[in-house]
Amino acid sequence: MQAGTTTVATSTGSKTIADLIVRAAEQYGDRVAARHKVDGAWQDVTYAQVGEAVREVGLGLIDLGIEPGDRVCILAKTRLEWTLCDFAISSAGAVVVPIYPTNSPEECEWVAGNSESVAIVCENAEQLAKIVAVRDRLPALRTMIVIDSDGDTAGAVALDEVRERGRARDAAELDARTAGVVADDTFTIIYTSGTTGPPKGCVLTHGNYRRTLDMCETLGVLRGEEEIYLFLPLAHSFGLLIQLLSYDVGDCIAYFGGDPDQIVAELQEIKPTYLPSVPRIFEKVYTLVMASQPPEGQERMKAAAKLGVMVRDMQAQGRPSRPSCRRSSTQPTSSSSRTSARCSAGG
Repeated sequence: MQAGTTTVATSTGSKTIADLIVRAAEQYGDRVAARHKVDGAWQDVTYAQVGEAVREVGLGLIDLGIEPGDRVCILAKTRLEWTLCDFAISSAGAVVVPIYPTNSPEECEWVAGNSESVAIVCENAEQLAKIVAVRDRLPALRTMIVIDSDGDTAGAVALDEVRERGRARDAAELDARTAGVVADDTFTIIYTSGTTGPPKGCVLTHGNYRRTLDMCETLGVLRGEEEIYLFLPLAHSFGLLIQLLSYDVGDCIAYFGGDPDQIVAELQEIKPTYLPSVPRIFEKVYTLVMASQPPEGQERMKAAAKLGVMVRDMQAQGRPSRPSCRRSSTQPTSSSSRTSARCSAGG
């Protein structure tokens, strides 16, 4: 996007994160909100379906005794259910406390214990076992919920059962909880990497994230027309921001299938228009593209990349790129090179 051409995205206009998904479901309805893999195939989920699922989980949490202000941990990889639980916890007036799925039992204990969480949502038996191993040192923890209920789940409540409990309750209960959330209420507590001692909890309010969303939308970070491939951990503030921003503007998130080794292959399947990432993934894509080219093709692609960086820098500075800068001063990038780049990156 060139400087001066920013398009302001349509927003749900939510007052807090708690009422964001309700507004999104009403506003975007049958638009596809998410894609996730089920038995190896991508399955679409609409905004209306996401809204319904969040309502069921939120009411189910109320049925389990979750009160406004209670802290609830999520210990899972990036997946659709993470999002459903995130919005459900918020809509019930509780506080989301993410835990990295790579954390050890002792690290999980620190986050859950320090935050005084009363409940935790675990992805599967493997993640649940970490909590079981330290549960006797978590006096505030009352409830364990598991997303995938296969294996030894140590008596945890299955997420499907939580949704079933929610369907039996009056939706007005959740509406009242959501309406009671104000901007200064805590939305989430994100724990740092702990480079100097134990991780510290960063308390972020609904107003913090709502204003950040407003800023991103003014800048046109997402514009309601993107297909996003999301593999970044939702326990991190950047991944969480992209999730919230996507649902606020009506974009679509394709959640990665859970295997980091399949990220490049899934990019080819999804062909995203927006890829929030870390340098290592871009390096893997670059290496894949370069390896597919003969030496002369590699040199042309290096020249094209250098030219692209120069043009992008000029755009960032608000300077129009000269026509002579829009093509290589040596040889143009071959059609085969362009095709390889698009195919490898999913475009």
